[in-house]
Amino acid sequence: MTFDTVLSLAWIPFVTGLIGWLTNWVAIQMLFRPRKPVRLLGMTFQGLIPRRQPEVAEKTAEVIEREILTQHTIRKELARLDVSGHLDGFVRRVIREKAGKRLQAIPLIGSFINDSAISSIEKIAIEAVHEEADGMRNKLADDLEQHLQVKEIVQRRIAEFDIDQLETVVKRVASSEFKLIERLGGILGFLIGCAQVGILLAIG
Repeated sequence: MTFDTVLSLAWIPFVTGLIGWLTNWVAIQMLFRPRKPVRLLGMTFQGLIPRRQPEVAEKTAEVIEREILTQHTIRKELARLDVSGHLDGFVRRVIREKAGKRLQAIPLIGSFINDSAISSIEKIAIEAVHEEADGMRNKLADDLEQHLQVKEIVQRRIAEFDIDQLETVVKRVASSEFKLIERLGGILGFLIGCAQVGILLAIG
């Protein structure tokens, strides 16, 4: 085998490595591109995500509804909220800023509505609200579970999500993984080229 032949064979691993890298790079790009269907050589090409976005939206919504937002998840999350402080502040504002002032403005009756009376009314109202808090929370949870269509909301949001924004987000998050995939394609291509050269030298 001549020196020129050996030299020409030495290029094979680099060419196959380039092909391996380029193949993986194209595969990554085709996750999102082309955005619109393109016909070439009798075949139609379109990026995986643009083509399957409705299906991705539907499957993702199903998974979120089934696996993440399991039965009574909303009820459990509401039960964790400490609403007492918010309710106390709300009742105090209503009694002092609205009801108290209106009562004090009533002729004759208003003269009996002093700060002490307002405080007593406020205390009674807060205690009553606390007694009803659990029932209010359960009623709110029932209404949310009945009317909040999580699957439809998630599916619609994903289906309407701008592909350019999605591509930017995915590439920002997975940029290192994409680079690794490209390099692995080049390395595997190079190794395959080396194997081809070894075979050619063995049979030559």
